Amino acid sequence: MHVIDSLDDPRVANYRNLRDRTLRGESLFMAEGREVVIRLFESPYAVESVLVAQKHGEEFQALVGDRAPLYVAPEALLSRIVGFRFHLGVLAVGRRRALPALEELLPPPEADVCLRLVVLPEVTKPENLGLVVRSAAGFGLDAVLLGPRCCDPLSRRAMRVSMGAVVQAPINRSADLAADLEALHARWAVTRVAAVLDRRAQPLAEFRWPRRAAVLVGNETAGLRDGWLSQCDQRVTIPMQAGVDSLNLGVAAGIFLYTMACGEASGSE
Repeated sequence: MHVIDSLDDPRVANYRNLRDRTLRGESLFMAEGREVVIRLFESPYAVESVLVAQKHGEEFQALVGDRAPLYVAPEALLSRIVGFRFHLGVLAVGRRRALPALEELLPPPEADVCLRLVVLPEVTKPENLGLVVRSAAGFGLDAVLLGPRCCDPLSRRAMRVSMGAVVQAPINRSADLAADLEALHARWAVTRVAAVLDRRAQPLAEFRWPRRAAVLVGNETAGLRDGWLSQCDQRVTIPMQAGVDSLNLGVAAGIFLYTMACGEASGSE
């Protein structure tokens, strides 16, 4: 446990002025908060270092051990290092790793198992991405597929909103999502379900999930574009009452994913 007593200590350079940094393009990412940092240590990602307020020092000394440098600073100095009043008191720097390929996440096509996936072609808000991944992890989905235009799943906001699920959930970022959607259908016999705002679509409460299904959730503003819709086999909607046009993307996705998980548990065909 190393005590930090200077704002200019080079050992905590990665933690400085977090509001002004995205770490995009760097090999590192940031985890904030006690629970999120604990989940980072439980994940496959390497931890570069941990920085905590003094009141958390003993707890994290026991957790970290010799797995990473542990830096401890007075709470006021910790806030000055990160550049804002930081109440959570616990931070860690993780090192990025290559996300697994689709074939690594899924069982062999011939395996007699259910499959449950969520596909996000172009979710651009980290908060929504974090919410979807948190639900996917909580309901035990087999994989989360991200399109190349999705935001960074390891951004500070996505990490925080997901409560660290983004480092534990099975995530793949596709270089060619259209091709992967075709492969899911042709090789794994996955039914591709579009979550849409359309009164002509089948209401979610009436939809019976196939044993192998992937739900596509669209962009916050535009929804699913025509190109993605054309690759889907079914269109399903959550009917809205008068005066409300839609739910928040993260909320709607959570409802879809819960019904998928329940459908798998009940053995729907």
